[in-house]
Amino acid sequence: MNHPFKLAALTLAIAHTAFAEEIPTYSGDEIMVTATRTPQPIKSLLNDVTIITQADIANAGQATLVELLQTQPGIEIDRSGGMGTVSSVYIRGANSNHTLVLLDGLRMNSATTGAAAFENIPLSEIDHIEILRGPASSLYGADAIGGVIQIFTKTGEGAPKFHFAAGAGSDNLQSFNAGVSGQHNNTHFSLQAGYLSTDGFSAIGNPANSYYNPDPDGYRNSNFSAKIAQTLSPLDEVGVTAFKSNGAAQYDSSSPASFNYRNDQYLSAYSLYSKNRIFPNWQSQLNVGVSTDELKSYSATGNPSLFQTDQTQLGWQNNISTPLGSIQLGAERLEQKVSSTTNYTVKQRDINSYLAGYQGRFDQHSAQLNIRNDDNSQFGNHNTGALSYGYQLTPQWRASASIGTAFKAPTFNDLYYPNYGNPNLKPEQALNREAGVHYDAGAHHVGIVYFDNRVTDLIAYSSAAQKSINVNQASLTGTTLSYRGVVSEYRVRANLDLQQPEDSNTGLLLARRSQQHFTLAVNKKIHAWEIGGEMMASGARYNDTANTIKLGGYALFNLTASYQVNPAWSVRGRVNNVFDKQYELVRDYSTPGTNWFVGVQYQPR
Repeated sequence: MNHPFKLAALTLAIAHTAFAEEIPTYSGDEIMVTATRTPQPIKSLLNDVTIITQADIANAGQATLVELLQTQPGIEIDRSGGMGTVSSVYIRGANSNHTLVLLDGLRMNSATTGAAAFENIPLSEIDHIEILRGPASSLYGADAIGGVIQIFTKTGEGAPKFHFAAGAGSDNLQSFNAGVSGQHNNTHFSLQAGYLSTDGFSAIGNPANSYYNPDPDGYRNSNFSAKIAQTLSPLDEVGVTAFKSNGAAQYDSSSPASFNYRNDQYLSAYSLYSKNRIFPNWQSQLNVGVSTDELKSYSATGNPSLFQTDQTQLGWQNNISTPLGSIQLGAERLEQKVSSTTNYTVKQRDINSYLAGYQGRFDQHSAQLNIRNDDNSQFGNHNTGALSYGYQLTPQWRASASIGTAFKAPTFNDLYYPNYGNPNLKPEQALNREAGVHYDAGAHHVGIVYFDNRVTDLIAYSSAAQKSINVNQASLTGTTLSYRGVVSEYRVRANLDLQQPEDSNTGLLLARRSQQHFTLAVNKKIHAWEIGGEMMASGARYNDTANTIKLGGYALFNLTASYQVNPAWSVRGRVNNVFDKQYELVRDYSTPGTNWFVGVQYQPR
């Protein structure tokens, strides 16, 4: 066994022997939307899901969304340097552009790279996060081969309140955010704004790398979000949402070393919606929104390069309740447009989609069926489907199984990037089968999920053909074990992923994905104090598809503490990578050593 996993096993063993049982209950009543596109209690879902609440975000003590996601079941990351640098998120070993990312329901994936800019979505704007693992194209269309991550910005409830937070940390990290939210008569509102900056550290840590430059590579981000919802009647509501993030991250590149190479990225998402009860059993929702991902890269060569994606999104969803279950019908339109200093022969495409779904429960039996058709102006029609079945074995034990298909549309880079693209590419396709068992009793929730996802027609660059082609096949298999609960006044969360993400043709591991990943977090409240610790361990990975450049396994330990001065004021602190572990997520690129952060927060209850 890899050394970090010996530590992980020992830590988990100590946790189980040191904590005794107690009475608190795990309700499973948290409401999730992403798994079915309708609000459902998490305990009734047949999917492999996670909800990260606002309290979870605070207790985790992480500085960035990428670091927070890294601690969740089934998720690995890589990052090319410090805060704000290009980051990738892998769900169940799938490619980073196989994860569909939604922000308040709007797509945030770039149409050129296919991936989302997690590094420029600040935690301070987030209310909660929903993670759906496994293919979900039958719900959301293209790109959801590995899963879906949906991010919800903060909303307003109750009497209007003002909140404020400020902090400082290593590498001259400074963070400020403030907002006001609440309800006045029938109007719910939330207005949030924040700013973060850090001097950072040198993105490339290997002096032998030709891009090495030992100066610190800083990052700054300013952000804003707003939500306003008006209740017209107990059954009708209209609302608007807005999100804006401006991030600027320095990075190391070729000479001259005196030039500060920089990526400026602007993310935005704006939407308008109307929820209406047409009949007592028929709920309808109309949505229209626009999201933008604009990336400008500044180099010593002159004018910045530009890659911009604009996506206009229209949706109409209808949920109809019947004595035999719930029926879902919907239609969507997505318009994608690319603006760039690079010459793409085609710069826009339209996708018209139709979807239908069913959810039913009969005694101990549960079922979910989803089908969808996506008509893309570039590659035509594509049909996907998913079928899930669940059985309540006992009041504590439930089992489920599912099968589903998914696909990913070629990006504009895949199709049209000069000397790389191929306009004749087909969509990548996936067939996933999985089975899971869940145990909910007392203070404890335990989950065991096995998955087998086969991806075909993977797009890769062929040096012989001098263009991208559909050639590779991937086998993504594995098991995720998770525990969450309260043991002897300790809140405990543990996840273990054992997976085999490999190239089906060669049997080699996919780049930057490990076979084992483990996290353990323990928190305890002692009067006004809350103290916590976290361990995260990863097995060895390879930086390349040929598996010749090995990245060693690692284990990181983090500590967090908070003190509630009074019902409104609190102080929080964290120390990450306590033992100053040196490791790499990407070959030659630096990762944070021991670092700290202390902040004060005003949050009336």
